[in-house]
Amino acid sequence: MVLAVHLYRRIMRRGRVLALLALSSVPALVFWLAGFDADETELPALFTDIVSSVGYTFAIAALILTAATLRDERDSGTLPYIYMRPIVRISMAAQSVAAGAGAALVIGIGGWLAAVVAVLAVGADITMAVPSLAMFAGAAVGYAAIFVPLGYLVPRSLLVGLGYIIVVETILANVVTGLAQISIWRIALSIYAGIEDRFGNVATENLGPVTAGVGGGLVKLAAVVLTGLAVLTWALKRRDAL
Repeated sequence: MVLAVHLYRRIMRRGRVLALLALSSVPALVFWLAGFDADETELPALFTDIVSSVGYTFAIAALILTAATLRDERDSGTLPYIYMRPIVRISMAAQSVAAGAGAALVIGIGGWLAAVVAVLAVGADITMAVPSLAMFAGAAVGYAAIFVPLGYLVPRSLLVGLGYIIVVETILANVVTGLAQISIWRIALSIYAGIEDRFGNVATENLGPVTAGVGGGLVKLAAVVLTGLAVLTWALKRRDAL
C-alpha cells in the first residue's frame, strides 16, 4: 500500500483540504440556518431533505479531490517513475482508487461532523444525523471509483465530471430510470434510506425510482468499484503514462 499512501498524501494538500471541507459542509450550514425556524417534529425530515439535495456539494468536492489522484502525478511528470516500479497494474489501479476513496472519505466525514454540530446547535436529537454517515461514505467510495480513472483518462476531467454530476445525476437521472439506477448519489442515498426511515418529501423525490435498502445499495456500489478498477487497470496497461 506504499503507492496508496504516497498518492493520498500528495492530493491531501492543506489548502485543498480546507476548501473542500468547507464545500462538503454546506448542507450543515443550510440546516443550521433553516433549523432554528422549524418545529422540532419537522427537524428529522428537514435534515434528510437538505442533506440529500444540498449534499451534491460533497459530490463536487469528491470530484475535485479524486480526479487529482493520478492527474497530479501526470501533470508534474512523475507518473512515468511510478510506471517503472515493479507494480502489477491491477494493484496500481486498486491502490489509486483506495487513495482517492480514502481522501474523499476524510472530506465526507468532515462534512458529516459539520452536520452533527449543526444538529446540536439547533438543539435537535443527534441520532438524526448518525445515519447520514453511510451516505457520505458510500458516495466517497463510488465517486472515487469513477473519478480516479476519469482523471487519468481525460485531460479536462473536472469539466467532464461536473457534466456528469449536473447533467446526468441531477437532470437526466430524474427522467431516465436506467440512469437513476447507476447514479452514485442515488446509490449512496439508497443505503442511507435503508437505515433512516424518517425521509422527507424532497429526500424521497431525490431517491426517485431507486429502491431503498442497504444490501442492494452495497451490491451496486461494489459493481461500480469493480467496473472502475477494470477500466483503470486497462488504461494503465494500454495508455501512455505521459
